[in-house]
Amino acid sequence: MGKKKSSNGLISNPSPAKSPVKHNDIWSTIESGEAKSASVSHYKEPKNEPKFVHPAKLAKPKKIFDGLDIPERILSHRKIEEKSGGKKRKNRESSPKTENKKQKVDVKPKELAVVKKQNKHSTATLSEITKSTYFVEEPDNDNEVTLISNGRETKFKKTVVVKTDQKELESDDEVEDEEYEDEELENEEEFEDEEIEDEDETDIDESEMILDPNDVERYINFESVEDEEDVEDEEDVDDEEEMEDEEMEDEEEEVSDEESVISEMDADSDDEGFIAGKDREAHIISKDKAARSSNTQLVDFDKFPFTNEDSVVTASRAFGFMISPCDVQTFFDKFYQSNVLVVHRKQPTYFGNLFSTARLCELLEKNHLEYGTNINIAQYKNGVRTTLNGKGRVYPQIVKQHLNNLCSVQLVNPQTFDDRIWYICEVLQEQFGCFVGANTYLTPAGSSGFAPHWDEIDAFLLQVEGRKYWRVWAPESSDEELPLESSDNFTEEEMKGRVPVFEGWIEKGDVIYIPRGYIHQARTDSKVHSLHVTISTGRQWSFANLLEKLVPEAIGALIQDQHKLRRGLPIGLFDMGGVVDLDYAQEDHFTEKFKIVVDRQMSKLRNFVADHTFESSVDSMAKEFMKQALPPLLTESEKKLSVIGASIDLLGDDLVDFTAKTKVKLIRKHTQRLLMESEDSCFISHRMNNSRLFEGRPESTVDYPITGIDVYRVLSNAYPEWRTLDDIFSSRDTRHQSRKEKLAAIQILFQIGVLLVKN
Repeated sequence: MGKKKSSNGLISNPSPAKSPVKHNDIWSTIESGEAKSASVSHYKEPKNEPKFVHPAKLAKPKKIFDGLDIPERILSHRKIEEKSGGKKRKNRESSPKTENKKQKVDVKPKELAVVKKQNKHSTATLSEITKSTYFVEEPDNDNEVTLISNGRETKFKKTVVVKTDQKELESDDEVEDEEYEDEELENEEEFEDEEIEDEDETDIDESEMILDPNDVERYINFESVEDEEDVEDEEDVDDEEEMEDEEMEDEEEEVSDEESVISEMDADSDDEGFIAGKDREAHIISKDKAARSSNTQLVDFDKFPFTNEDSVVTASRAFGFMISPCDVQTFFDKFYQSNVLVVHRKQPTYFGNLFSTARLCELLEKNHLEYGTNINIAQYKNGVRTTLNGKGRVYPQIVKQHLNNLCSVQLVNPQTFDDRIWYICEVLQEQFGCFVGANTYLTPAGSSGFAPHWDEIDAFLLQVEGRKYWRVWAPESSDEELPLESSDNFTEEEMKGRVPVFEGWIEKGDVIYIPRGYIHQARTDSKVHSLHVTISTGRQWSFANLLEKLVPEAIGALIQDQHKLRRGLPIGLFDMGGVVDLDYAQEDHFTEKFKIVVDRQMSKLRNFVADHTFESSVDSMAKEFMKQALPPLLTESEKKLSVIGASIDLLGDDLVDFTAKTKVKLIRKHTQRLLMESEDSCFISHRMNNSRLFEGRPESTVDYPITGIDVYRVLSNAYPEWRTLDDIFSSRDTRHQSRKEKLAAIQILFQIGVLLVKN
């Protein structure tokens, strides 16, 4: 990042210029805020160039394609309520009005940086200080120089700086004040409110202008010191200004740029806050006898045991059941992606009829399950993991032989074939906001199927038959924390010296939560087999994955708007620098022609992401979720009230009719998502037609009329309540659309399956 430089140090090329106006009363010009720096005097008003316009507005909607040659829509990077552009961060700058808010005359003759820092606080608002500020001379224009500050470009005419009393000059921050004059006018009401609150401090009357002689002397001495430093030791002044910049940046981070503070803290403290290996503690909860006796009724997953009118409540109930007696909030505060949780219930029938060995055999008999795709045969013996998959379909008799040979049988995607596991996985998607899948593991007595390894998912292991002895190791370094890919198998030699955070038996009815990145390995009892169901979540669902999608989209949009980003790389780039320490012939040009230019564009990219893509990045991940997630498992009543239907008489005359008294509601909170393609185009992405096999079908999208947004908003805000069409059509939110447009929007939602209709 380029250092911030003073204008005095750069605008120094000789050229004809008028001498600054000298005021007779220097003190009054400073008090009234009329004194101006040389850079402000020669400041050139920036052009009012148009704000960012998304490519979708400039040409026909662009399409990108995935590996299946399925067109994917590009999302808009702006909110539809704001026609002029996306939401913009407020830069609170000092305005001409706030210049009157000077501090009282009580300054002590201390360091220059301390006093300047005090003056910074005298204004009602603060100027944004950035670390990416520098001047660039344009090679084709000898009369201008460009100031690059936080991605913004401001041009200045080169002029001769005439040395005058420094008392006539104020901080160069006034350059930024005039640069952001338009924003100051927009925030004028806010500044006026603050002025009223601070009226006693900011209003200057005659009594306040009567100064104590000692105070005046202190000010004169202070200004003399400043003048002397400017004339005799200009380099020292520059150092002090840089020190002032650093102090102001620190203060600005605390007050106005909390986001940057957090980013820097994250970068500096990744290793500091890390707890390695054995120093972490697994938390073990044992359910007492009283709690066990109070819940003796078996859970029947065929009867949708957790279903509620609100799908979010349904998800919370299901997850609470899975980790009970630990409550949901405690889990996310204390254990999620950080520590192992073990629950011993001493209640073998706790998971009811969720899954069984008999059910696995039934699935093998009635479905075409294949090796690799659906079934894996594995064995871990003498420190070696072996996969013994055959080819084609898996038959029960062959599986029985493998079990007799002490091999473990993994069903990779039971949610595809078993409705009970489909139900709990689909329900939990509303809790975690991402795809939730499952695996089942049947392991014969006295054996082990898998070597020590870590997974790229958060795993909840539900023991439904038998028992298993587990060893779990925490990450030893921050490099192993929360990996995005599964590990290779670890050997016994590699695991020597590592102390597990948990080692013990998981009995039938128990659950163990293993965070992503924790190494684990298990074996069965010598006399009892084991069957457990692993519920997995969080696969490829991190901030890293979000940025992998967000940054390329932002760069693509920025390229359309910034022609300088499309310029060729500098001639002789290979002779300017490299990782290997060589004598590069043009090394002196590396900073000017390459580093500064790249840093400038990175600042623009960062600002663009902050100003335009935060909201759209949420939409982007929601769209990804709709493509990956399991479809909802509907109850019989939901089927009857949806477009799917149940026991329908195709020749009957009982058609779905939309009248004023017809009641409607969305089928789930997160089964659909309304997305903007441009300011005048939107569509709905939904998971109603998804396959139960991960990404087994293309994503489902449908064009939605822009006039239907208000109708969708009313339905979304009302969820989980029912609303009559009369309530929706007469709502203030939909008053701008015709009845025909509102009804068309309702019918589209019903036709794609995301709306329940009750006549």
